Amino acid sequence: MPVIYAWPPIVRSGDTYRLTGTQFNGLSEGVSYGDDVQAATNFPIVTIVNNATGHVFYQRSFGFTRSLASGVEAGTPTDFTVTTTTETGASSLYVIANGITSDPVPVVVQ
Repeated sequence: MPVIYAWPPIVRSGDTYRLTGTQFNGLSEGVSYGDDVQAATNFPIVTIVNNATGHVFYQRSFGFTRSLASGVEAGTPTDFTVTTTTETGASSLYVIANGITSDPVPVVVQ
């Protein structure tokens, strides 16, 4: 399960931030089929859920490595940019790796 250790408490639309933690890339690359399909899924998906509305907003994540099964060691940081459509206010931030969601961390979107 992905675990977020450090995150920005306040984020602003259009700005870029860094998350650190473990298991952001999951335990495997996902799926492969012979030598013709390599559909890797081991990249972190960052979401922000507005606490008042429950609306989910997917953020652009980048700057991560594709290392696997990092265990309890802190992984490489993951950067994300807050989309301009993300609702403002008290929210919860999650990292999803290979379909497994982290526990939420609190953020305020301004």
